[in-house]
Amino acid sequence: MSHRPFTRRATSAVAGLAVVALAATGCGGDDADTGGGGGGEGGTGEMTTIQIGTLPIANAAPMYLGIQEGFFEEEGLEVEETVLQSGNEIITGMVAGDYDVGFVGYISAGIAAARNVPVCVLTASDATGTTPEDDWQVMVAAGDSPIQTPQDFVGKTVSVNALGGVAEVMIKAALDQEGVDWRSVEMIEVPFPEVPAAIQAGRIDAGYTSEPFVTTVLDQGGKVVFAPQSAIAPEYPNGSYSTSLQLYQEEADLMERFEAAMTRSLEYARDNPDAIREIIPTYTQIPADVANRMRLPVYQPELKVDEIDEQMGFLEEYEIVEEAPSADDLICG
Repeated sequence: MSHRPFTRRATSAVAGLAVVALAATGCGGDDADTGGGGGGEGGTGEMTTIQIGTLPIANAAPMYLGIQEGFFEEEGLEVEETVLQSGNEIITGMVAGDYDVGFVGYISAGIAAARNVPVCVLTASDATGTTPEDDWQVMVAAGDSPIQTPQDFVGKTVSVNALGGVAEVMIKAALDQEGVDWRSVEMIEVPFPEVPAAIQAGRIDAGYTSEPFVTTVLDQGGKVVFAPQSAIAPEYPNGSYSTSLQLYQEEADLMERFEAAMTRSLEYARDNPDAIREIIPTYTQIPADVANRMRLPVYQPELKVDEIDEQMGFLEEYEIVEEAPSADDLICG
């Protein structure tokens, strides 16, 4: 596949409001009340149930906010969400027909597509921050750690939540950009929630984690030492909503209505951070106090095609897959 070169861009090509989907092989639920595409629009009063596989993290907040604000109802959609623990579980569920749409990262979707799983990206969702001071998915270390810059990672042990996943790919790409040989850094697996304890125990020199665990480390006197994704580019695309190629092709109306509601939800979330902080504790185990202080994702309605294509190139460059899809191949439509 042809991928755009690894260069920074002041602006990004945007796939407008094009419908994009990460594929599962069918829609979930009973035929009587899911999919179908015909029941929910045009003011008929009928509702179509849409099954969504999601994660218990702040990134998913716009969907819950959109449900609360009635954006999905206005599109004739009743959302039934299932909370899982990983993008891989969501993709597996979509393929099995358990979910119509799944909340997964572009990297996860690209790996699945490269392995002939029929998925495509339907809508954008979220992006990283702009600097180590506001990014919500970063590398952290103890407050007295000698690590100050990416160059200090040489010879150190750092954690990622899963080898061969988003964290490993992005850290390698960011270190390359900073002129650091990523081969000089040992990477081990430590789940995000365990990073604060691993740092305190000295098991790792630095750990890649996400909110609310970044705030936990800071509360313990730790520090942020590197923000890989925002180092590659500010507001770098992270998450998406995907569907199966089969569902996208067979239920175009359903997908169009979901995209419209989700885009509106993301725009509302971007403009109402207080509402995001208020809703996060309602579907996660994040306490209200932490939700009020933690760093929030950047909610991104636009599909940034150049950056997505660049990420697909990383999958090949770092030998995660032999041949990755291009962004055009990954995005539905």
